[in-house]
Amino acid sequence: MRNPDLLRITVEHVEEALLVRVAGEVDISTVAELRRQVRAACRGRGTVLLDLADVGFMDSSGLHVLLEASDGAAMSDSPFFIVRPSSAVQRLLDATGTCAELPVVEPNEHVLR
Repeated sequence: MRNPDLLRITVEHVEEALLVRVAGEVDISTVAELRRQVRAACRGRGTVLLDLADVGFMDSSGLHVLLEASDGAAMSDSPFFIVRPSSAVQRLLDATGTCAELPVVEPNEHVLR
């Protein structure tokens, strides 16, 4: 059973984009909620920004969601970007060699306030 205290996801409109903020731990027990929220955000027509600054842990199940979202966005020609990956997320991307496969960008700070 999922512990709601392990993962918090908020979604808000920021300028022309949908900002999905993820905080906590992304693992096999919480990944279904992340997948649901990311898929819902990507169904829209606008840009999706996935803010991972407050993710303290992510395992391969979370990485799979990121890759799935990136691939889906590329196939549908929808803008999808990962912004502010935490050090835990960046270590996972570096260790798996997936940095080049994911659209990680430096955000405009005023957008994320």
